[in-house]
Amino acid sequence: MPVLISCTLTEPPSSTTCFRDITLFSSCILKRNVLLECEEEFQDMYWKWLKRKHSWDFIKDIVPIGSEHGISIRESMATITVPRIDYNNLSFIISKLQSYSS
Repeated sequence: MPVLISCTLTEPPSSTTCFRDITLFSSCILKRNVLLECEEEFQDMYWKWLKRKHSWDFIKDIVPIGSEHGISIRESMATITVPRIDYNNLSFIISKLQSYSS
């Protein structure tokens, strides 16, 4: 089951460093594919943004919203619901990912 992350959670006020930590943990520790959910017309923009921020390393692909099922991290209607990804909720997200992966 992949980890699906909304592309909007890569934008400020989210931290790209924390975003990368979550993708690293999901990919290397939990052995899950990490997919970024994004509207098709914005996929190139998010790919360039994440490459420039050195946050693409552990993302397998960008997929259309709702095209895949898995452990989702979004701002609403998700397995893990957060308004942003930052240092204040990083440990919460990691612990939730661990619990859903067990």
